[in-house]
Amino acid sequence: MTATAQTRVFRGRVTDEKKNGIPFAVIEAREQRQGVYTDENGYFAFTADTSVVKTLAVFSMGYGQRQLVVAQLPADSLHITLTPQATTLSTVKITARNGKKREGTLGQSRRKLRHIGELFRNYGAETAIKLRADTGQYNATLRAVYVYVSTEGEPTTKFRVHVYEWGNLPTREITDTNVVVAARKGGTWVKIDLSSKKIPVGNGLFVSVEWVAGFGNSQIPMQSTFDSAVAGFNGQVLGITDGYGQASLTYSRKPFSSEWQYYDDPRAMRRGGYFLNPMIYCTYTYQR
Repeated sequence: MTATAQTRVFRGRVTDEKKNGIPFAVIEAREQRQGVYTDENGYFAFTADTSVVKTLAVFSMGYGQRQLVVAQLPADSLHITLTPQATTLSTVKITARNGKKREGTLGQSRRKLRHIGELFRNYGAETAIKLRADTGQYNATLRAVYVYVSTEGEPTTKFRVHVYEWGNLPTREITDTNVVVAARKGGTWVKIDLSSKKIPVGNGLFVSVEWVAGFGNSQIPMQSTFDSAVAGFNGQVLGITDGYGQASLTYSRKPFSSEWQYYDDPRAMRRGGYFLNPMIYCTYTYQR
């Protein structure tokens, strides 16, 4: 039996309770793993096959998710309201120990992260690295995230940074607002200051980069100038390193998917046992 495609153009706006547009909200057609971002004013438009797609999921950082039944949606423009959802963090109280505040590093410092390759992804994809904290440090809070953007693609493309709690997978997000940044040029480290958010480090954190469409980012699929076999990627390209040694620390999420998987399969045979991970590290402050 052959199903007949029934395409429909979904147009509308995602707002908060005060009717302000929510940028970077995601409208996802769950059955097709297809989705789109809202623009800076919360507007969106995309086409889906309604003979397959029965549910739209609408979500954004800092807001509760909504599930919409396609058959019940009006034929004209959609107005979707999201309700703020607070992110509960562990209480962080900085107390003086020996009268000094110190700084530590999650992951390896940039001096140890040799650039050996590129990490190509598509809009909607996300890549997270698991960074363990040292023991014996008290009241540690995240200070800054550093991401190396290579010269491939369009280095000045905007990207979004996420922070997740320590665990087996990056499932519970700590960042509750959009953290959108860009490099000024390729071959540079981008510093993202998160000290004002008072994010507790604990045993460690997952830190991720998400490739995002809109906000002036090119919609044209790109061809690598370094590798003729790589085509169809978007925007900025992260650097890849073997500087994290004999561990596969990185998880990837395909565009508009909630499932995480290893970026570099830990069962793979690597020369010297050194795995590929993105060039990302963090700094944090603590009292000792």
